[in-house]
Amino acid sequence: MLTLKEVVENEKMQEAKILAKYINSDLEHLSSSLKSKNKMYAIFAYFEEHDIQKAKQHFYACGLLDAFRIRTFQDRMFDYDIHSIGYAMLSDNLPFVREEYANLTYRSVYYDDDTNLPVPITMEENVLAGEGAIFVHTIQQFLKGENSLVERNLNIMETLYLHKKSSDPELMRYDVNFFKALYARDRSKCEEALSALVSPKIHRARNDDSLLKKYISMPALGYAKLAWICGVEVAVKSKLIPKELLPVTPNPSYEVPYEFLK
Repeated sequence: MLTLKEVVENEKMQEAKILAKYINSDLEHLSSSLKSKNKMYAIFAYFEEHDIQKAKQHFYACGLLDAFRIRTFQDRMFDYDIHSIGYAMLSDNLPFVREEYANLTYRSVYYDDDTNLPVPITMEENVLAGEGAIFVHTIQQFLKGENSLVERNLNIMETLYLHKKSSDPELMRYDVNFFKALYARDRSKCEEALSALVSPKIHRARNDDSLLKKYISMPALGYAKLAWICGVEVAVKSKLIPKELLPVTPNPSYEVPYEFLK
């Protein structure tokens, strides 16, 4: 298996090639690929180069690329991806996180199983139906201070999501417990939920990247960052939640790294 340094070197060599290949043809694919690369760059910058400001810049790039995909292509990544909002929060660019990322949503379609015809669907409709988008949506409401919507979502999680046959209550119960504890501003219960999420069994189930899972645990790290942003300064004894990434200390400035994002 390649080391993190080797992976990052390969990714940087490929970046110019994919920019040239897709910039005029497939920005959806390009933005997704660049997001994966910046995620690796951020982890390398923090763990290997010990440059936390550089890491935060790459986390910001991840957030910008997500925003581009959702706004431009109505990407439904929030239906299944709880990790990405965590990476955006790790940038410490709170104006971007609260005013832009926390307001991202989609209006898309799904295809009816019987007719195969497109049916309009919004993120809000999926949230109200207790679908997977409710987790990212709840984080967004914490970031915006929309307590009534957090409370509504917690009720939906308990009454709908955790009882769906397609969901995994054993795994997702920890997320719900964390949200409930954060809503109550109960630091010890937040830490209890986070400790469960970084336990070997749950960590393996929730982190499938063979390289990244050696360094961090998501969504646990993202949840811990959310707690700090909300003023609940959690502490978890795990190398998978690096304590230096938790305090909110923005970079002096942030750059938009790609022309098509400007």
